[in-house]
Amino acid sequence: MKRLVLHTVVLSALLLALIPVRPCGASGVEGASVTIYGSGRALVGESRSVNLPKGPAEVVFRNIPDTIDPTSVSATAEGMAVTGLEYRYTPLTRRSLLDRYVGKELSVILPDPASGDGRILRKAVLLANADKPVFQMGNEIYLGDALAYLLPKLPEGMDAEPTLALRTENEAAARRAIRLRYLMGGLTWRADYTLILDAAGKSGSLEGWATVANTSACDFRGATLKLVAGDVRQASAPMLRKGMVMAEAALAADNMPEPGSFAQFHVYAVPGPVDLSAGGTRQLGLLDAPKVAVAEELECRFGNGVRQLAGPEKQAVNLSLRLHNVKDRGLGIPLPAGQVRAYRPTRDGSLLLLGETPLTHTAVGEEAVLPMGTAFDVTVTRTQTEFTRLGKQSYRIGWSLAVTNGRPAPQALAIVDGYRGEWQVLSADHAHTRPDASSLRFDVTAPPTPDGQPLRITYTVQVTY
Repeated sequence: MKRLVLHTVVLSALLLALIPVRPCGASGVEGASVTIYGSGRALVGESRSVNLPKGPAEVVFRNIPDTIDPTSVSATAEGMAVTGLEYRYTPLTRRSLLDRYVGKELSVILPDPASGDGRILRKAVLLANADKPVFQMGNEIYLGDALAYLLPKLPEGMDAEPTLALRTENEAAARRAIRLRYLMGGLTWRADYTLILDAAGKSGSLEGWATVANTSACDFRGATLKLVAGDVRQASAPMLRKGMVMAEAALAADNMPEPGSFAQFHVYAVPGPVDLSAGGTRQLGLLDAPKVAVAEELECRFGNGVRQLAGPEKQAVNLSLRLHNVKDRGLGIPLPAGQVRAYRPTRDGSLLLLGETPLTHTAVGEEAVLPMGTAFDVTVTRTQTEFTRLGKQSYRIGWSLAVTNGRPAPQALAIVDGYRGEWQVLSADHAHTRPDASSLRFDVTAPPTPDGQPLRITYTVQVTY
């Protein structure tokens, strides 16, 4: 038995030497056209110049994204027909390397039971690697932990990077530009908005940014970039095994989506070439609306149902901002879904975060309602004043609402009560509307209540299920 005393630094160096590091820059793609969808997929088109012989040939491409969808690949060139395609990628990992050494001999570094910091180097045959490695050392089977493994050489068939192999039939020997087009994952984008209100909260400036993230291991240098806003349907395609060969029919260019034909989606073309670094995130200007009209709204919403309540209940009053996406209100451009952060100045002019909320896709002509949080100074407390059963499924319910406003100026407030079934208002001391079949709405102006005397609203509703 041979004994070694190896320090941790030496062991780490041995392990790192077994797995070559793939530089991100080595997988760069120059001058590609990249169209990124909000679902996390991207359509990539690129050209590569290749010397093709006459007749059959195999063209191997490297610098292929490791997140490519092999079933989506299209390859075209003048005078070239594609007869097959193979995608190969077996990444170098501890598990994949050991899997290739099942049934073979390698060296194992083990703790030395006779020394606290000693190490033992043993030759062993790897019997299995399903859960933890199982070794045969002489006539014994070893099931314990190992500190490191030393492989005599890199196994064949291991890929340091993905490759794409085309089998082609060529009319003549020539240097041709092969146009590749494929779908890939790892490229995403979202919209981020900054809304800065004026002191009165009646208008503000809206900036929109496209935040593009590249979580793949592939760089794209000088890319022509487009961003697609809208929910594009995505089919569940069968997964390919590594190295699986696809038929020629799967390579037809007509099967690839064309963003230009998506009439019901919005495409944003980013001016100029863009660099998308592997593992990087960058922001690109999407819109700048310096004068946008903003409506501030307070709303108290609750759904009573048919139940009897005991005692008063305090209800939340929610603050929202409403933007009308039309030109005469400072907008009139499609707003893709994203995150909105709103800021408002204090008395000394410093900006404070008013709130942040998601924005759904908002077309021209639509209104966007942005919930900001709960109001502090305006409160609504409701008390059930009557609960009478009129029949098997019929009830009369009375309510008294107390509205307080701690600010020195009046504030507009919408109070919305919800019911199911057939219902009608028997009496009410304030004007009301029915905006839909299940809502009763009061639009009131709450005066300042420094003396604590609230604005009172009373009404009675009959509900039949």
